[in-house]
Amino acid sequence: MPIPEPAVKRTTLVLSAAVVWTLVGLFLAVRAALWFRSSTRPVFWLILPALAAGFLKGHFIFSKLARRNIRRIGELAPHKEKICIFAFQALQSYAIILGMIILGILLRHSSLSRQVLAVIYLAIGTALVYASAPYWRERRGSFHPPVTVR
Repeated sequence: MPIPEPAVKRTTLVLSAAVVWTLVGLFLAVRAALWFRSSTRPVFWLILPALAAGFLKGHFIFSKLARRNIRRIGELAPHKEKICIFAFQALQSYAIILGMIILGILLRHSSLSRQVLAVIYLAIGTALVYASAPYWRERRGSFHPPVTVR
């Protein structure tokens, strides 16, 4: 007897990606905010470039990745109505995610100050939340993968 695949509709995959990207981004931003809050120095001039870097990375890198991922989800197993829930990210993305988690752990245990870490976390968190928008937009309507990805 074959092992059942935890399969869901494509719209659920897109929603899963939206939720994961948003929650991870918010987690990183909240962690950064807590580190900024505990700082004894003024942090405004650290927050501003972190947000700017996050929006730029989100717009130029992560949003492209999200649109490419939406297209990939649309093209997965066209003969099937439902697809494995874990396919909301490409297989290579899981390796990148694991690498980012390991890097985050190493950074937190490094000698870098919490202010520097807060800048990095806020930038990445902002980028993830910003780049989750294509998933949320796609989820609002009926799922139609984009024709072209730039």
